[in-house]
Amino acid sequence: MSAGEPLLSVALLTPDSFDPLRRTVSHLAAQDIAEAIELLVLAPAGRAMSVDSGVARAFHSVRVIPVAYGAGSGEARATAVREARAPIIAFAEDHCFPQEGWASALVDAHRAPHAAVGPAVHNANPGTKVSWADLLMGYGPWLAPTTSGPRDHLPGHNTSYKRGPLLALGAELPALMEAETPLQWRLRAEGQSLYLDSRARVAHTNFERLSTWLYVSFHAGRVFAATRAMSWPWWRRAAFGGASPLIPLVRLSRHLTQARRAGWSLSRVALLAPTLLVGLVADGLGQGLGSLSGAGRSRATLVAWEFYRNEPRGKRVVPA
Repeated sequence: MSAGEPLLSVALLTPDSFDPLRRTVSHLAAQDIAEAIELLVLAPAGRAMSVDSGVARAFHSVRVIPVAYGAGSGEARATAVREARAPIIAFAEDHCFPQEGWASALVDAHRAPHAAVGPAVHNANPGTKVSWADLLMGYGPWLAPTTSGPRDHLPGHNTSYKRGPLLALGAELPALMEAETPLQWRLRAEGQSLYLDSRARVAHTNFERLSTWLYVSFHAGRVFAATRAMSWPWWRRAAFGGASPLIPLVRLSRHLTQARRAGWSLSRVALLAPTLLVGLVADGLGQGLGSLSGAGRSRATLVAWEFYRNEPRGKRVVPA
């Protein structure tokens, strides 16, 4: 544990114990500025939680923060923003692994007046078409290799923020943290800049089982649309819901262009397109429902699939 204030706080959610976080934490502990990182472990309230003391010694400090996941992860992430001691907070995942130089790149990029800085994204489990389609659908604009520069939005759940602009959102922050693209659009509308730093690289584990991926894509689309439309009048919600069948076609063209820009061959793109389209249809159905009737239980469903994502489907229990 180090004296003074940390340069960077990193927030990690766990459903039950420290074990799901070990691989990600090992990557964080290997960062060249690990001694300046405050690690925040967001754990369900009421559960006994211990962090491996040998790993903890690598960091500036480690804190376990009790949170509730029943209504989604937005409130938990907002709690991390409020609790963090560093001026910058980065969100990480148990299934996404920061690569060498990630932390230094984020801190360096935040010396400029950017409200948020995001990483370039690699595939941590490249063995299936579903994994590549999931990566492309979720992280297409930031596929590695890419170049650094301003962006309209950044990778959800894996982006770093200056805490000041987030704290200024007050009571709206938990809802906006649930699906970060609307949050980032809000920051841009307020005159803030978003930046992708290609030196900050992460390897993301994607869904591999088609049935699970389609199920989660539907609920992710519903949460995204509900968050985006939460301040819309009824007629705008209805118009978006009516146009939602067009979403898969619009997004298919966009994502295939992103794949080509990342250097994927034409034959590879063509082979992946049918799988990608099926996932986009599931997402579009969710967006249509979310714009018309809100998120429902989809936030809680997404929390249940944040962890152990490639286990066989069965009864998933939402963390308390």
